[in-house]
Amino acid sequence: MAISSYSELKTAISNWAARNDTAFTDRVDEFIDLCESRIHYGAEDPYKSEPLRVMGMEQANETITISSQTTTLPTGFLEARSLYLDTSPKVDLDYMPPDRFWQSLAAKAGSAEQPSIYTIQGTNLVVAPSPDASYTGKISYYKKLDPLSASATTNWLITNYPNIYLYGCLMEAQIFLKDFEEADRMFANFRSSMGGVVKQDDQAKHSGSGLSVKVDQAP
Repeated sequence: MAISSYSELKTAISNWAARNDTAFTDRVDEFIDLCESRIHYGAEDPYKSEPLRVMGMEQANETITISSQTTTLPTGFLEARSLYLDTSPKVDLDYMPPDRFWQSLAAKAGSAEQPSIYTIQGTNLVVAPSPDASYTGKISYYKKLDPLSASATTNWLITNYPNIYLYGCLMEAQIFLKDFEEADRMFANFRSSMGGVVKQDDQAKHSGSGLSVKVDQAP
């Protein structure tokens, strides 16, 4: 069966695991949540994987008002790509890690000025020097997938690469079932699927073409 929605994914997880009992199906939403967390943030051993950062997750030039040194980041923010002040001419802000940011001359400046650098702390964007006016910023960043649920049945990833969701959820399911041999197999499929998308994304970026060819999808 095709997998392109939340309900189809839930059915596929139960079918592939050959488990339709309540003790299993009541946990399927948890498997999906765990899979999405792994996609967004990666994970460490014993099932180590990198977070997914590809063009389909990019949010380009979203407007953000910078009127104080600390500004709340957009909903779903994962990782910054770029930030500039929408002035004439535009002013690109340079990113600094938090430790270097707070040691910089800009952060230590006593007077308010036009910001020139930024860092990320928690769910906040922090700029320096402190702004001397309210600026319109444009931020490009990687954004979380819309989490799958009964009220949000699709997102970019399940539409284009349902195999990533399927294998990631099945890995979590097999860990729950304590079948670690099968969990290892599903993890290998998950990593292979993730790697295929990243490779294709990299090729698209270097060629200047759009993302047009899909990796093999699970039945």
